[in-house]
Amino acid sequence: AGGGFDSIQVFTSSGTWNRPSGITKIIVEIKGGGGGGGGAYTDAANLSGTGGAEGGTAIEFLDVSSTASATVTVGAGGAGGGGSNNAGSGMTVGANGGTTSFGSFCTATGGVGGSKAANGTDLTVALGGLGANGDLNLRGACSIPKQTFAPNAAGLSGSGAGQGGGNGVIVTGATGVAGVNGGGGGGGQY
Repeated sequence: AGGGFDSIQVFTSSGTWNRPSGITKIIVEIKGGGGGGGGAYTDAANLSGTGGAEGGTAIEFLDVSSTASATVTVGAGGAGGGGSNNAGSGMTVGANGGTTSFGSFCTATGGVGGSKAANGTDLTVALGGLGANGDLNLRGACSIPKQTFAPNAAGLSGSGAGQGGGNGVIVTGATGVAGVNGGGGGGGQY
């Protein structure tokens, strides 16, 4: 008589979804992993990398009357790029987040990793991941390609597998910080 769901399952790592007894219809919401933050460097110019982007989201309503189980793949957050103090060389971009999927029904790609620092060069936007084959497919938030002064610092990894919800950020301190449910932060600014 009351509203609400009869069963809720949350996957934070890959596994198998098994249909509970009596359940015939479900709502699936999946999100790709966040991208890692780009590395920074310090030398004559002290520049930060940019944060990684958020993973995409897919939401789908499914009739599972004839589906007993489905493989769940949870995309991991991307690794952060390395920092350098070698005259602006040696730093690396953040890694892309992994793709999340629910069987063959729907997928959500991970966010793109953040740009490494580049002296005198505009950094590119890291694009958010994109949901596919859901009833509602959303792109994750993109990173902001703002170049700021920063100490030598590695970008940190994207947030936990399959999470998302915000841009990577650049904060005060010696290193970037992990994104809050999103991409990893670029190297921190002064």
